[in-house]
Amino acid sequence: PVGEPDPVTRLRTVRAAMDRNKDAGPNRGAGAVALLADHVPPLGHRIGGPVVAQAARLLFDILVTSVPLPSLGLKLGGCPLAAVYPFAPLAQGQALAVAVSTFRGRVHFGLVADAVAVPDLDVLARSVREELAGLVEACVNRPRLVEGSFAT
Repeated sequence: PVGEPDPVTRLRTVRAAMDRNKDAGPNRGAGAVALLADHVPPLGHRIGGPVVAQAARLLFDILVTSVPLPSLGLKLGGCPLAAVYPFAPLAQGQALAVAVSTFRGRVHFGLVADAVAVPDLDVLARSVREELAGLVEACVNRPRLVEGSFAT
């Protein structure tokens, strides 16, 4: 909804589309491929696997993943975790991977892109920051309008 000037309305529009896709279940769209794999015999996997792997980019070229981290005192090598840098690797044929992690009341984003397919990743990163700033401003200035928009 890039033509919509209001950030809360944009969020609600995206949220409604996500809810429709989730309600349709895994039997529709790209999710159906994973379900079909359960019905293919091992020989079919061996022969068809490489072909399907090459066709994956026809089904999707963007990965978005979210991993919430507990707010506990996480440590790595005995040192307390102070910052989070989410990372999602690109699969062959993917153009963009977006990783999102929540940690101690903050949301952290990581963007990884194929430089040829997405030469303007800096523009996307800037746009994400601007959109989030608009949503934060809407939360501060219009809390009743925003209420319920961020439910997960």
